[in-house]
Amino acid sequence: MQENVELPLEVLGQNRSEYRHTVDQLLETVGLTKFKDYYPWQLSGGMQQRVAIARSLTLDPPILFMDEPFSALDAFTKDKLQVELLAIKKKTKKTIVFVSHSISEAVFLSDRIIVLTAHPGRIHSIHSVDLGEERTALIRGSEPFQTLSDVIRTSIYQGQSPLKERK
Repeated sequence: MQENVELPLEVLGQNRSEYRHTVDQLLETVGLTKFKDYYPWQLSGGMQQRVAIARSLTLDPPILFMDEPFSALDAFTKDKLQVELLAIKKKTKKTIVFVSHSISEAVFLSDRIIVLTAHPGRIHSIHSVDLGEERTALIRGSEPFQTLSDVIRTSIYQGQSPLKERK
């Protein structure tokens, strides 16, 4: 699994001894240090997603693009990884553009949600998320969380005017 995370650096021809420390730090960041010698087939789906996140961080991009990375996971693992992603975001100070078809997932992970139209994909509405930085899975049951989820759902199904920012 460690070699999997190292792959982008190896492809770029960087010296393994120079990037080994970086990879070790990334594995620690995603909580997989003790699994670094495992093969991909020995890891759970959630662990494989964390390997993918670590691999994407090896080149230290300013923005991390994630297109439904948790869609194939069970609900419990998905909730756990969402909390872990927020911790990774805080630790690495990365901007994350996260694509999701789940309103709940979008509200939980975001500072701002951009709803797109279907065919052609255009900006339908923009919603600010003011739930604070310290989020736990329990916030999903809060009134502000439910209210914002309802506003977004209504916006999608009732067709609010494009480009209106909601506060």
